[in-house]
Amino acid sequence: MKPDEFWNLISNNDKIHIIFLCGGNICRSPFAEMKFEQLLADSKIKNKEKFIIQSGGFINQKDVRIHPFTEKALLEERILKDRIDQHFPRRMRKYKEDLINATALIVMTEGIRDIQLPLRYRDKAIFLSTLGISNKEVNIQDPAMIKEYQSYKIIMDQITSYLVHMIKKMEDLHI
Repeated sequence: MKPDEFWNLISNNDKIHIIFLCGGNICRSPFAEMKFEQLLADSKIKNKEKFIIQSGGFINQKDVRIHPFTEKALLEERILKDRIDQHFPRRMRKYKEDLINATALIVMTEGIRDIQLPLRYRDKAIFLSTLGISNKEVNIQDPAMIKEYQSYKIIMDQITSYLVHMIKKMEDLHI
């Protein structure tokens, strides 16, 4: 999906179902989901109730809820601990109905879009970066193996920056 198609869909739909996708749904996509919810709640967007915001991944996660650094970053963003605790990694192959019903699938990398996401849903896929600062497809690094929080947080800040610009564009479009 091209950015213009995305903005047209968002502007002309009574229901907007967005799913943020990453590899395992423990770092980037749950952060994007919860941060977007917060930004949406604080925004000038009028019809907030028309949004359904979710996240998911494609790698099977066992005995993992959310990456500890993601939790720390979300808490620093003033996301409530109760909200964070509601998150369980969703392996999207089990949630095909959500993929079918989604307005847009917002991906973090080309590997998620071109390899992990089943072909039949790729027309709904768009890079988070193209909805943010520029129209460039920027791969957002998977921070799961980063051992130092400050380096990890840089990636979460990158995601936040794209989300802030995304919300601003929605406000400018009077969604």
